[in-house]
Amino acid sequence: MRHSEPTNPNLELLISRCLRGDGSAWDLIFERYHPHLLSYVLYLRRGEGGVEMAEEIAAAVWCSLCADSFMRLRRFDPAMGGFLRYLGLLARGEIWRRKRADRSRALRESRAARKESTVPECERALIIQEFLDTLTPREREFCLAYLLNEFDPSSCRNFSAANGWQLRSRVFKKFRTYYSRNS
Repeated sequence: MRHSEPTNPNLELLISRCLRGDGSAWDLIFERYHPHLLSYVLYLRRGEGGVEMAEEIAAAVWCSLCADSFMRLRRFDPAMGGFLRYLGLLARGEIWRRKRADRSRALRESRAARKESTVPECERALIIQEFLDTLTPREREFCLAYLLNEFDPSSCRNFSAANGWQLRSRVFKKFRTYYSRNS
């Protein structure tokens, strides 16, 4: 890690106080280590995502220390290196998890886009018609008027906000079911 470890001769005592739930100990450890952790995350990300993303990753690291009865904080071993180094390792893991999730999401979106682009226009219309056939007349009218913009909504009955929300929820639930069944 590029940053030098903040001097703290009583780190083990401070950590044991944190493990007992001492809020002032958490404040002190956060005050001492957060700025260094944040700049290390910015360094690792090479500015990608800005300060907001670095703050988000640092927050995830701090939260992970408290999760599961302080499991990660208990794992810290001063003999293996400084606390800042340990926080840096946790940050690297969080960055890696986020990159992996982003790659997986991009791959899923790419697959869906390829699949969608290979469906001919006439087949798309048939798929939409088949889905519309699964709806009640009221849901179909709502879907065509408000979700697909097939005809002028003023030419059909008005839907109250509550009724519109209910119809929208039902249509989307049926669409998810229909889509998952036909994928």
